[in-house]
Amino acid sequence: MNLALVDINLLVVVIVAISVGALLKGMTGLGLPLFAVPAIATITSVEEAVILMIIPGIGANLWLAISHRRYRTLLGKHIPFLIGGCIGGVVGTALLLVVSDRALKVLLATWLALYLIQYVLAKNSLEVFRGRGRIAYVLGFAGGTTQGATGISAQIVAPYYHGRSLAPAAYAFLVTFTFLLFASAQTATAVGTGLLTPQRLQLSLLALVPTLIFTRIGIAYAGAMSQDVFNKILLLAFCLMELKLIADVL
Repeated sequence: MNLALVDINLLVVVIVAISVGALLKGMTGLGLPLFAVPAIATITSVEEAVILMIIPGIGANLWLAISHRRYRTLLGKHIPFLIGGCIGGVVGTALLLVVSDRALKVLLATWLALYLIQYVLAKNSLEVFRGRGRIAYVLGFAGGTTQGATGISAQIVAPYYHGRSLAPAAYAFLVTFTFLLFASAQTATAVGTGLLTPQRLQLSLLALVPTLIFTRIGIAYAGAMSQDVFNKILLLAFCLMELKLIADVL
């Protein structure tokens, strides 16, 4: 991709999308791929957009995980979910070539829609999405599989941690650490198959700059945010993810 041949207006859209996505990422642990990938895909292929966002995604997740590392003791409560996700990441990578992207997105859209409906109608009835007991292995496996196959796992990871009365910083640490763990299979596949070419690597590193800047700003805002505002932003992110999935399916 020759940046000199790209319309400046589209480049501005990409930078704004990455900045907004990184800002939301810093505040909630979610949002970067939701905004950035569709924008980048307007000037290149979806495949390239996903690959280009690997390093910015890892950078933002790593920064958040390190920034909120004081909550690392919470990981012990979610070992089954994380183990299931690691196994699922391997399976998802293998399924990448045999399962259609549309079929996976239909499942993700259905799951997230059910979660949103249940959350609105019965906030105290979220046991399936919280993954208590052995269900945690199943949810982790599902999240890792979708991460390996599509590069997307927020629709499973985010609801799993939501509804547990977590502080914004604790929530951000758990989801970002999980994204880092689940994304290992995706990154290994990109390198192993040659998808992460030298040119894409350079562009991905370039995109890392605004990502880290606005992720840091988002982290600062998160510290001054009330639980009520945090939940509203989080639910808005869920709704945007649902709309994006429906649009992709249709």
